[in-house]
Amino acid sequence: MIARRAGVDKYMDLHDQLYLRINAAQPFLLDIWQPRGIAVVIGYSQVAAREVHLQRCRVDGVPVIRRRGGGGAVVLMPGVLCMTAAFSSTRSESPYFFFNLINQFLVDTLAVHYGITGLTLQGISDVAVAGRKILGCSMFKSRQLFFYQGSLLVNPNLSLIDRLLKHPSQEPDYRQGREHGAFVTSLWQQGYRIETDELGMHLQRAAAALRPLVLQASNDPGRTF
Repeated sequence: MIARRAGVDKYMDLHDQLYLRINAAQPFLLDIWQPRGIAVVIGYSQVAAREVHLQRCRVDGVPVIRRRGGGGAVVLMPGVLCMTAAFSSTRSESPYFFFNLINQFLVDTLAVHYGITGLTLQGISDVAVAGRKILGCSMFKSRQLFFYQGSLLVNPNLSLIDRLLKHPSQEPDYRQGREHGAFVTSLWQQGYRIETDELGMHLQRAAAALRPLVLQASNDPGRTF
C-alpha cells in the first residue's frame, strides 16, 4: 500500500504541516526530529515497485509513503535525524542554491561542535564522508514556497536499507554503481558515537543561525541563482 500525503499521519508524521503554516508573519519554520517507527519514503514521481521491495515491506509491516518533493527512496527509522524546513523566497527559481546553503550549514555545524571532519557536498543534494553517503534530502517548490526534507544517518540499522530498497533507478555519479551497504554510512560507523536525540537538540538550537541566512538569500535583490 502506498500512502499519499493526505494519509501519512496514520503511518508517520513527515512534518508537512510546516509547509502549510508559512506566511508573511512566519516566513521560515524548521523542525528536527527522529522517527520512532520505520517507513519507506519515496519521491513524488517515483514508481514504488521500481524502487522498493514492496513484498518485504508488507511482510515487515513497513508503510511506503510518497512525499511532496522529488529525490530518491529512503528508509526513515530510529537513528535517523530528520530536518524539515519550510520558507518563502521571492528571488529563487531553483532549489539547488538552497540545497547547498542548508547542507553546508549542517556540515559546518557538525565540524565546529562535534569535530566531524571530511564531510563534503556530493551529487545534487547529498552529504558524504569518505565518498559514502551520510545525508540525503529533497525539495518541494510551489511558486515562492520551498519545503526541504533531509535525513542524516546517525546510528540507524543500515541493513534495513538493503532489505527494503532496491538499487535506485537513478543514482549520482559518485555512487559508481555501489550497493547500499558499500554506499551509505553513519556517524557511528565513522567513529562519532553521538546520541541521535542529543544531536537533534543541539542542531535545533544551532539552526537559529540558519534562519537569517536563508531569509537574507531569499530576498536579496542582487542575487541570481
